[in-house]
Amino acid sequence: MLGRLILGKYRVSRQIDEGGMSKIYLARQTTPARDVVVKVLKESLLAQSKTVEHFKREIYIMSRFQHAHSVAVFDSTVKDANGPILVMEHLRGSDLNALIQREGRFTPERTGRLLAQLCDVLQSAHDAGIVHRDLKPGNVMIQNPGTAIESLKLMDYGLAKMNTLLYISQDDLVDFSLPAASGTPEYISPEMVRGNDLDGRGDLYSVGVMLYEMLTGRRPFLHNGIEKLMLAHADDPPPSFEEIGLPDLVSPALEAVVMRCLGKYPDERPNTAWELAQAYEIALGRRILPMRRAAAAAAPSQPMPNGLSRPRIPTVARLVDRNSFEHSIEASMVEAMAIIKLKGFVNDLGGQVVESVPGLIQVHLQARGEKKGMFGWVSGRNAVQAVPSTDIELHMQRLDPSQSHKLTITLVMRPRGGQATTDWKGYCNQITRDLQAYLMGR
Repeated sequence: MLGRLILGKYRVSRQIDEGGMSKIYLARQTTPARDVVVKVLKESLLAQSKTVEHFKREIYIMSRFQHAHSVAVFDSTVKDANGPILVMEHLRGSDLNALIQREGRFTPERTGRLLAQLCDVLQSAHDAGIVHRDLKPGNVMIQNPGTAIESLKLMDYGLAKMNTLLYISQDDLVDFSLPAASGTPEYISPEMVRGNDLDGRGDLYSVGVMLYEMLTGRRPFLHNGIEKLMLAHADDPPPSFEEIGLPDLVSPALEAVVMRCLGKYPDERPNTAWELAQAYEIALGRRILPMRRAAAAAAPSQPMPNGLSRPRIPTVARLVDRNSFEHSIEASMVEAMAIIKLKGFVNDLGGQVVESVPGLIQVHLQARGEKKGMFGWVSGRNAVQAVPSTDIELHMQRLDPSQSHKLTITLVMRPRGGQATTDWKGYCNQITRDLQAYLMGR
């Protein structure tokens, strides 16, 4: 890797970090002349399709989100012969974990200044439908630490998801094991421990753990075993500051803000990152850095009747022609169940999965002769006389982020080559009925 010219303009000079799945290199861009960071998967993991899919999802999300307090993405590719590549800005400073280890507790004022910046970027990410899912001090870079211009950058979107776009990786489409909890055990939200759906309030729980640590110098739960630690997040009340021997560390009002973030259920926490920042400022009794509320590039606003703004839900573009068949279905179910049902539908369809990105599954069906029902055990009806060569798209999104269980699935079908059979419409209607049967459990 050293000395290699990436994408024709980034010359790799040295390795600067290594994680569980990836390696980070410093490179020099030719035009404009600047240092950049190149992130690649470890060579040993390139054969693991699920790991590659996770990295592709990180690239997909980060390339669609820009914010002053988020690490900037300059370039990327998923088609390099040596695996996916992500090129980002080179951040100079110290991560928050190293600062806490070195300096111990932060003052409430300093904590508030950093919280304002973190809430700023989280609000924009959540407005864009992005849930980070791995907030921890190690993923927060502090630039110019300890100075009057100390600033924060959020990093590592490897576990992030677009909450408005359902995502099932190509590998998962043939893997029927249930999804497992993911995240860092010291900062994981109770929802992730339980395997439940989560929204931005799951991130705010992790922020609560970070606030607790910044103000006290220790995390609320200190179990050695991972299982005990995760169960503590799900079930145990966090110890008060008095219980850990720091009764007069901060005001009761500030401690209450931290404890509210650590509620075991989302409804017990602040509704938004903006609300959390405001609550902290009120409890502190003084203003913290003004929040820019910079709009995320992935979420331009659209007007609402009351004059407020609502983020536009990102969509996957689709082509429409005279032979296209399109039908939308609304289903109400938790994400885990939607994934199982859609995986079953795609599997029984018997086609080839061409691509799966957040919000879209593309399947190609080869032409075949007469058969009894595309899914005969579901419909019990005779199918059309033949299955033509067909391209199928499943677009999956939540049109209203406030209704997390309501999923809109749009089925788009096109005859490959543009030539429709005489019973094309009947064939498409049959597939639609079968998809409805899967989703509604009939």
